[in-house]
Amino acid sequence: MSDEELRDQINKIAVEIEKIEQTAKQKETYVKNRISEEFDAKISEIETELQKEQAILDEIVKSINELAINKKEMIPVVKNLEQKYKNLKKDKEKALNEQLKSIIKEKKVKSKIIDQKIKLLEKKLKATEKK
Repeated sequence: MSDEELRDQINKIAVEIEKIEQTAKQKETYVKNRISEEFDAKISEIETELQKEQAILDEIVKSINELAINKKEMIPVVKNLEQKYKNLKKDKEKALNEQLKSIIKEKKVKSKIIDQKIKLLEKKLKATEKK
């Protein structure tokens, strides 16, 4: 192989790496958007409801003597909503991390193979340059 051919191959491989990077970036964006679509509305809904219920609870606490019965009823509602909120946030983070780890792993595997090809071609290039 001539120097020119080796350089062309190296350039083609560099383009492949760029494509892998772009694909990984697109997949990351897609996963982030999909996970956000799946969880953000639920989180927002629960967050809004939690804020509303927490405000009610705060009023009840201020008037505890008059509203002792309502306080006892509201505490489990708020705690349930807080738990749902926390669980949804954790589930979102877990789902996102799993998807992103998968993409990163795929990118590393593909890049490693291409890096090996590049090193081999560079060795060939150096060998031809010494001659």
